[in-house]
Order: sequence, then C-alpha cells, then structure tokens
Amino acid sequence: MKNIINSHKSIIFINGNFLEKKILNLINTKVPLIAADGACKKLYKLNLTPTYVVGDADSYNKKLNKKIINIKISNQDSTDFEKCISFAKKNNLLPSLVLGMNGGEIDHILGNAQVMLKYCNNFSLYFLDSYKINKKTGIKLGIPLNKEKLKIKIKTKSVISIIFFQNTTITTKGLKWELKNKMLHMDDILALRNINISKNVEIEIKKGKALLIFDISDV
Repeated sequence: MKNIINSHKSIIFINGNFLEKKILNLINTKVPLIAADGACKKLYKLNLTPTYVVGDADSYNKKLNKKIINIKISNQDSTDFEKCISFAKKNNLLPSLVLGMNGGEIDHILGNAQVMLKYCNNFSLYFLDSYKINKKTGIKLGIPLNKEKLKIKIKTKSVISIIFFQNTTITTKGLKWELKNKMLHMDDILALRNINISKNVEIEIKKGKALLIFDISDV
C-alpha cells in the first residue's frame, strides 16, 4: 500500500478538498506540483508553491508568484483536470497522485471519476481523499484499472468499493463477497462496500474499466 502511495512522480491538484494534513504527511511534496487553475490559491494556504499551473487561465492570477510556470491550454473540449493529465504524460511525470477529487459540487465529483477512468493506463493515476467520521479523519485511496490486475496488501476488514461506468468483467480474490469472472453492468448488482477477509487482495479487470476505492485510514 505504501509503495503505491509513494510511487508518484508528480502531484496533480484539482479544485476540490485536499487540505487534510493527514494526507499531506503521507506523500512526497518535493516532486513537481501541477495545479489546475482554480487550485493554485489553495496550495498557497498550505505553504506549497505549484511548479506548473495548467489550464485555460480563467481562474489563475499569475501575479501570485512569477516563478510559477503557467501552461495555458485553450481547449474548451477538455477540463482543466484533463489538461493536467495530458501535460504530465507529455513531460514524463506519470504516475501522478491526484488530490482534490472531492469537494463542492456533485457533477464535478462524478466528472473527475470519469476522467480518471478515461485516462487510466498501467497505474498511471491514483488519488487520495479524506472524510470525517466520529471526529476522526479517514482516508480513501482510489485506483482506476483498465484490463489490468492489481495485487495489494491491506488490513483485513477494510472497506473496498468497485465503481464502473461501463460493462466490466472482473475477478477478485480475498474479498468477503467474491466476484468470479463477473460481468458488471448498470442494471445489475452494485459492487460497493465490500470488505477483505485476507490481507492479500487481487482484483483483475478482464474487460472494461473500474475505479477501485480502498479505505486506508489505518495507514
């Protein structure tokens, strides 16, 4: 689990919630920091300076810091998040950790999940997100899979959810409710809130794509 978290060559900040210190304590912020337009000011509040600000420059005030490299991409057919991913890929900055997936508006959250799945390939993207429960901070790790197999070691009885937006064939090992070469589709069962009965979990996507979300609050 820690190897996955520390595998990033860059961090992409999008304009959601990423202010939890518990997450920042887990990651390496000395790698290149790529901020979507609207996320730039939030980084300053954390005493972090983005290396690059990527987007159409509609939310970024370049007077904030002249040392930041502003990458303007005026393509209205793609989101600022997509622009950041394309920039990271072009500059050999993948795999990238994404922060700010969650926050504010439901269409942004769902749209960000779709972007992750659209561009996922060979574990090039993953995200961390936090939530509050009983006055404590929990952490979720999200990994998109595209016809790949993930082997991961995680504390037993951790909550594991599988989210799909298209027909997806999946096989799992180590979960309480296993899926064996199961075709998941929108009119069938949901694969949410499963738990693992083994520390060693395997999830293989044989067709389609899926977003795997692990609760890693104890990491």
